[in-house]
Amino acid sequence: MTEQDKTAAPAIDASVAILEVLSAASWPLQLSEICDRTGLAQASAHRIVNAMLHHRLIALAPGRRKTYVLGSRLFQLSSAIYARQPFVPHFYPIAEILKNEIHRSIFLSLPVGNQVVILARLDAPASQTFSAYVGRTMPMHLSASGKAILAARPLEDQLSYLRDEGLAAPGVAAELPALASDLQRSARLGYAISLNEIQQDVGCVAAPVVNGRGEPVAAISACFTGEALTVQSARVYSKNVVQAARQLSSHIL
Repeated sequence: MTEQDKTAAPAIDASVAILEVLSAASWPLQLSEICDRTGLAQASAHRIVNAMLHHRLIALAPGRRKTYVLGSRLFQLSSAIYARQPFVPHFYPIAEILKNEIHRSIFLSLPVGNQVVILARLDAPASQTFSAYVGRTMPMHLSASGKAILAARPLEDQLSYLRDEGLAAPGVAAELPALASDLQRSARLGYAISLNEIQQDVGCVAAPVVNGRGEPVAAISACFTGEALTVQSARVYSKNVVQAARQLSSHIL
């Protein structure tokens, strides 16, 4: 855990760190392994692990003595959030058509605070592997989906986002003109693009999904791997992506 990750609530910081190492692990972890990966003292980790067990945030791995995995309450909470997104069932048939039109993997992302979270994905046949999994989060200004959502919001909300993310701070503000221009362009055209978004040689084109009041509530994006996506080539695919976003918007009140 870095100093930047620490807050005034050390127990919560430690709990989050434990959840992160367990979610990243390929197998159940012993307490000593959790301590090694989080930097927590054994006594502190033992106390916090017991509290997390009580609240079902983590669980003992079946058949393996004193090893830990993610708990059932996490799945319960995530399922509840997922169930509250009424447009998810409508996404898949629309994404299937879009995938067949442009032969690219299609994603549905949701804004949560100042981040966007990948909520669903539909892979194109023979698509290259890249690290865009369901549940992945990114700052809004660093992803095509986030920029599409941000650009569809009122200017006041955009400025609030920039302040909250520290992008208007001295030493960082030099990047603001390019970002502002990008958001203006996205608002004008109805779609956003990003280059090298998730990893090198991965570009995305995204369009906002809006509710009946015209407020952006999600974004549909198409990702391109193994090729150089440019502003010019993005235009070829943008019509299909925007149309898919409009179709999904029609299902939202």
